[in-house]
Amino acid sequence: MCSVYFDKKYIGISFLDISTGEFLTSQGNAEYIDKLLQNFSPSEVLVSKQKRTLFNETFGNDFHTFYLENWVYQTDYAYETLIKHFNTRTLKGFGVEDLYEGIIASGSILHYLGETQHHKLQHITSISRIAEDDYVWMDKFTIRNLELYHSTNNNAVTLLNVIDKTISPMGGRLLKRWLALPLKNVEKIKQRHEVVHFFTEESTVLQKIQNHIKHIGDLERLISKTATGKVNPREVIQLKNSLEAIVPIKSLASNSKNESLRIIGDNLQSCEVLREKIKQTLNEDAPVNVLKGNTIAAGFSSELDELRNLSKSGKDYLDNMLERESERTGITSLKIASNNVFGYYIEVRNTHKDKVPQEWIRKQTLVSAERYITEELKEYEAKILGAEERILSIEQQLFSELVGWMNQYIKAVQQNAYLIGQLDCLCGFAQLAKDNNYIYPKLDDSFDLEIKNGRHPVIEKQLPLGEAYIANDVFLDRETQQIIMITGPNMSGKSAILRQTALIVLLAQIGSFVPAESARIGLVDKIFTRVARAIIYLWANLRLW
Repeated sequence: MCSVYFDKKYIGISFLDISTGEFLTSQGNAEYIDKLLQNFSPSEVLVSKQKRTLFNETFGNDFHTFYLENWVYQTDYAYETLIKHFNTRTLKGFGVEDLYEGIIASGSILHYLGETQHHKLQHITSISRIAEDDYVWMDKFTIRNLELYHSTNNNAVTLLNVIDKTISPMGGRLLKRWLALPLKNVEKIKQRHEVVHFFTEESTVLQKIQNHIKHIGDLERLISKTATGKVNPREVIQLKNSLEAIVPIKSLASNSKNESLRIIGDNLQSCEVLREKIKQTLNEDAPVNVLKGNTIAAGFSSELDELRNLSKSGKDYLDNMLERESERTGITSLKIASNNVFGYYIEVRNTHKDKVPQEWIRKQTLVSAERYITEELKEYEAKILGAEERILSIEQQLFSELVGWMNQYIKAVQQNAYLIGQLDCLCGFAQLAKDNNYIYPKLDDSFDLEIKNGRHPVIEKQLPLGEAYIANDVFLDRETQQIIMITGPNMSGKSAILRQTALIVLLAQIGSFVPAESARIGLVDKIFTRVARAIIYLWANLRLW
C-alpha cells in the first residue's frame, strides 16, 4: 500500500508491504512521484480528503484510493506516530530525518493500519529512503514503452518474463525492485557484476546455492505472520526448514573467492537457537491448525506426554471392556462406539437385547439395534474427554508461547530474507548469462556507448526454434556521433533497435550481463524511450529483421 501527501513544493510518498514489513519513503516533484507509483503499482493509495481532486488530476484515476481525514497529514502527528512505533527519540538513524513530506506520508500509513485493527506491527522494524539521486531516471512512458513488466499486447512477453530466473519469493520481489531502480553508482554495479561473473565461472557453487535456495520459503512473510500472531504450526516448521537451508549457503558464500559474496555470507544469520527451539517444541509434521492436535513434540512437556499416553491407551481399555462384557452377557456382536450427541455407548442388535443386564441404561433405540451406557463407560468418557481437552489447551498455550518468543528474531530473519533475495537475483543473472550467452559489460564514467553485436533480449527469445537473431552494433560518443538517425519502412526494426539499446544499458546498470558480443557503457543517469505506436510482432507471418 502507499500514501501520498501534497505540500507546496514537494509531494511526499511512502510504500509499505504489510506482508513483509518493507517500509520505504521519498519525496519529489509530481513527475518523480508518478514514476514511483508506476514502478511500485500499489494496491491501495491513501490520500487526504482535501486532496482528492488534486490527486486524480495529477496521477489519474487508475489507482484504488482511500481518503483519510486532513488532520492525519499533520507534521507533529506523523512524526510522533513514527517514533512511537520504532521506539526511538528521532528518525535520524533511519536516514529519513530531512524528508519532511515523506515523513508525513509514512506516518499516515501507520495511522491507517491502527485504525483498521492492524495492531501487531512488530515486523515493521525500519524505514528506508528511496534516494532519487541514487537511481536511473525513467519516466512512466519509458517504463511502458520498454515493456519492463507489462505489455499493451495480450500474452506478450516482457523483459521481466525473460530475465526472471529467481527461485525464491524474496528474489522475485527484489528483482522487480532492481528493474524499477537501476543503479547509478559504478562501484555498486561492478560489485553485482563481479558476483555474477564468479557464478558463471564457478558452476558447481552456483548449482549448490540454487539447490539450497529451492528449500527456502518466503522468509519475509513467514516472520511477518509470526509478528502478527497469524502464523500456523506448519508455517513455523517451514520457517525452521528455511533457516536450516541457509546454513550451507552461508558456508559456501563465506568461503568463496569473491569479496562481495563473502560479505553476504558473513552477514547471513544461522539462527541456531531459533532453529533448535522450534525443533524441540514442534512435531516435524505439525498440522496447519493447532486445534487438530499433535502440534507439540513428544518430550517437550511431561504433562502433555502423560495426557497423550492416557488418551492413546483408551483403545486398549475399550477393547478389554468389550471382550469382558461380551463374555459376561453372551452377546458376541457387542460394539462400543461414540458420536457427538451421546458420547460413548454400547450397541446391541435387537436379536440380543433380551440379554442386556439390568444395570445398563438405554440411551437410544434404532430400527435394528439399541444403544446403552454404563457407569463404567461414563467414567471412562469423562476421563478421556477431559484429557483430550487438556491436551488441546496445553498445545495451544505452548504454541502461543513459542510464537511470542520468536519475535526477538524478526530482524535477523528479515536480514536473511533480504540477503537470500540478493543472492537469488545474482544467481539468476548468472543463469541467464549462461543460458543465453550474455557477456560481462564494462561500465565507466565516460560518455561513450559501444555495443558490438547487440541483441534484443525479448525479441530473440520469441524467434522460431533454430532461427538466430541478427545482431547489430551501436556506437555513440560526445565527439563524433552523439545521435543515430535510423530510417526505413514500417516494421523494419527502427523502434526495436531503440528499445534494444535502452534495455542493454538498463540490464547492465541493474547488475546483469547483457546480450551482446561486447559492451562498453558510459554510466547513464536517465533513460528515455518514445515509440509512436505499439508494435505487435506477428511472428507467424513476419520477420522483424
